[in-house]
Amino acid sequence: MKLIRPLSALLVCAALSSPAAGVLAAPDASEAPVFEIASPENGVNSGFSTQLTVTASLPGFLTLSLYDSSGLEVATLCDYHEVHTEENFLLISAVDDSGEPLDAGTYTVSGTMVSQFGVASSTVTHPLTVNAPVVSEEESTAPESSGTQGTDEGAASTDSSSTGSSSSTSASASTPDVAYSAGSTVVGAEGYAIGVGVGDIVPQEDAGYWGLTASASDAEIWAALTRTMIGVDVGESESAYIYDSPEEGRERLGTVSGISQGLNVLSESDGWALVEAYRNEDGAFVRGYIRSNKLRVVEPNTTYGIVIDKATQTLTVFKDGERIGSCSVSTGLPTSKYLHRETPAGEFITVTRRGTTEYYGNGYCKYTIRINGSYHLEEIPTTRRNGSDFSMLEGTLGQKATRGNICIAHDASADGGINAEWIWNMTDENKKVKVLIFDDKERTAVPVGE
Repeated sequence: MKLIRPLSALLVCAALSSPAAGVLAAPDASEAPVFEIASPENGVNSGFSTQLTVTASLPGFLTLSLYDSSGLEVATLCDYHEVHTEENFLLISAVDDSGEPLDAGTYTVSGTMVSQFGVASSTVTHPLTVNAPVVSEEESTAPESSGTQGTDEGAASTDSSSTGSSSSTSASASTPDVAYSAGSTVVGAEGYAIGVGVGDIVPQEDAGYWGLTASASDAEIWAALTRTMIGVDVGESESAYIYDSPEEGRERLGTVSGISQGLNVLSESDGWALVEAYRNEDGAFVRGYIRSNKLRVVEPNTTYGIVIDKATQTLTVFKDGERIGSCSVSTGLPTSKYLHRETPAGEFITVTRRGTTEYYGNGYCKYTIRINGSYHLEEIPTTRRNGSDFSMLEGTLGQKATRGNICIAHDASADGGINAEWIWNMTDENKKVKVLIFDDKERTAVPVGE
């Protein structure tokens, strides 16, 4: 069956675990995820938007495709998209890849989910009715609705009419702006940019990484690499929410990963900490609240440290305060549909060494080391397990190209002989090596409570 390019879609992860705890459940590495798909009973009008609800038993990666009544695949709704436990919301538009409305009829949504440990579930199918278009003059000129981060009640769109029924907005063939409650993401002729680049509103004295840029001195960077890190006191494969307020009715600004991801703590009061970090959903810089009892001090390795600059797509290794070498990398390349592919900036530590892992069903990566939930350091992929054909990404080293992981060169660099195997061997004897990732955009300050 011929694959047609995707429908316009945005997945908003809004896992509904307890607001008090704000922590996603830990998965069992041997367990396959179970998930269900639900859509509005009255379907979606051709050319308009609606919402699918995906309920998952475990966090993982979801692929959804749409088939017509003859069994022909007409669209990919999402491809290896990260989902959390409980409810996740997928906003889709009933148009084809060129922006033309789909024909009215009964379609089938078919989904496959892989847990974050690589265990696949059975395929799940769900019917979706596409109704004949009903377009008024007002509807035909209305802009497409934008997704937004869910609230504690699981809201998934800035247009409430899109929740559980056909949206009153018509789909557009042009790429829409995608707005979030914790900032804005704009995709246009200029390319992909997060936020508006406004300055910090909180003093950054003695803030380590959080007061630095990639142009900082080696002494400043080394101080940040060896400085105590504050992480979330949950497992490395779990996540926790940052909220816009500690008060009742608070909304989620996004998620941060477990103990491997660092937060900058600005203040603490009444059991809540005001923190800032780069969230996992799209790499946007957020400032908000997390419960103080969810924080934990992490002492990083004081012999080695790693710095990744997304602007230059380079990885630099420090040892005992001195630069000892660097090599090219490829970080995540986001799109308007797959915002989570942006590799988050921030400070992290190396945790689980996973070895050889599958590269999204297309190849294999050796020397894989987790640094942030679903994001890893790893060698550029080969077409076969333990193969020698690196052509899949070798030509993109030095530019964004991955789905979020940081792919490292196979060949040893002229600058210090650094490559993925070197990093793997170094971290075998040196645990909790801190990784500083500098963004390629200006930091966005998010006013708390807006």
